[in-house]
Amino acid sequence: MDEHMLFQQMEFIRMRTVAALEATTEQQADEIPDGFKNSIRWNLGHILLSQENLLYSFVDENEHRSLPPEYGELFGFHTSPETWNTLTPPTLKELREKLEAQPKRLKEAFSSRLDEVGKKPFVLGGNTTLTTLGEVLSFANWHEGLHQGTITSIKRVQGIENLWEKVEEKVER
Repeated sequence: MDEHMLFQQMEFIRMRTVAALEATTEQQADEIPDGFKNSIRWNLGHILLSQENLLYSFVDENEHRSLPPEYGELFGFHTSPETWNTLTPPTLKELREKLEAQPKRLKEAFSSRLDEVGKKPFVLGGNTTLTTLGEVLSFANWHEGLHQGTITSIKRVQGIENLWEKVEEKVER
């Protein structure tokens, strides 16, 4: 497994995710257009949570996760902003800070371990089985790109023409 390449891809993909976040206002982040199940904020949080869950649970090191426990209720599989009745989602600033810090932290945790076989295989669909940490990281990278596509689609439906223009006054530094 080419460790340098996988971590380089993770960092590039994350850079693009953060760019999408920085081009999103708090209001845009919470709109759920017709035909979509979730918002931009949900997709950003789901990217963050999924990367964490996929890698740490694959090697059974769940105690090393560093996200608040409520992120599972907010951004986990089969969740939606429509069910956030009593939960307060993080601001875009909070999400950005966590999204920016995560690749370095994951690289430190999993560097030199990408050939490690997980406690149990990760099965996708039924005909694809991932057995090493590197394979799971590769899948996590693809998964993040999938959600970037959803974010782009939501922005297009919202009528946003310049998808990547920073929104300085809306995203606190």
